[in-house]
Amino acid sequence: MDVKKGLKNTIGDYAHGLAKATLGSVPVVGNGLSELFTLLVTQPSEKRKENILIMIDERLKELKVKVDRFNIEQLSTNENFLSVTLQATQISLRTHQDDKRVALLNAITNSALSTSVDENLQQMFLSFIDTFNEWHLRILVLLKDPKQYLEAAGLNSNFSMGGLSDVVYLAYPELRSNDEFTKQIFNDLYNKGLSGTGASGLNTMMTGSGMVAARLSRMGVQFLEFISDPSELR
Repeated sequence: MDVKKGLKNTIGDYAHGLAKATLGSVPVVGNGLSELFTLLVTQPSEKRKENILIMIDERLKELKVKVDRFNIEQLSTNENFLSVTLQATQISLRTHQDDKRVALLNAITNSALSTSVDENLQQMFLSFIDTFNEWHLRILVLLKDPKQYLEAAGLNSNFSMGGLSDVVYLAYPELRSNDEFTKQIFNDLYNKGLSGTGASGLNTMMTGSGMVAARLSRMGVQFLEFISDPSELR
C-alpha cells in the first residue's frame, strides 16, 4: 500500500496502523473553537501527521529492502518498538525542527532493528529529545569527536592553546553572539549526563590536543547511537 495515497482513508499494515492510532489520540478540537483556530492550528497539525506517517512508512520500506532478515511482520509484537514509536511520534508532532524529527525517526528505526541500547535508556533518551532543541543535538555531534568534525567541515583542527569555546565557535560561528544560550546548552547536556563538560569548562585554557578531545560520556555516545542513522542504511 502507498501510504501517501492511503492517508485519506486508512493505513492498514504494521507500523502504519500503529502510528495512525498514536497520532489519532491527540485530543479532538472542540465544537466551540473558531474556524480561525481550525485554520491556523488544526489543519497544519493534520499535515504534520501525514508527514510523520510518510516518513515512517518510507523508512520501514527502506529497512525491508536493505536489511537482511528484517521481518516487518514481527514489529507488531515487538513491545519496545511499539513503545518507542508511540512516544516518538507524539514528540515529533510537537516540533517543527528537522533535526529533532530526523532524530526521532532514527530512534524508531533503531528500535525496529533491536539496537544494543537498553530499553530503559531508550525511553529516557526520547524524553531528552522532547526537551532539547536542535542545538543540543548539533553540539553533541561536535563533542563526540571535535577534531574529526572540524576536519570533515574543512576547518582547522590544529590549535596550540585555547578554550573549548574556540572550537565551538569555529564550528558554529552563529553561536558566538549568543554566549549565554551556548552556556545553557552545555549545562543541559552536562546535567543530563551526556557530556563531561558544562558551561564552566567552555573557557578553561588547555592544550591544543585537549581542545579537540572527545567529551561525551558513555551515555552520551549511546544517545547519539540511538538517534543516528543505523549503519545498515549508510
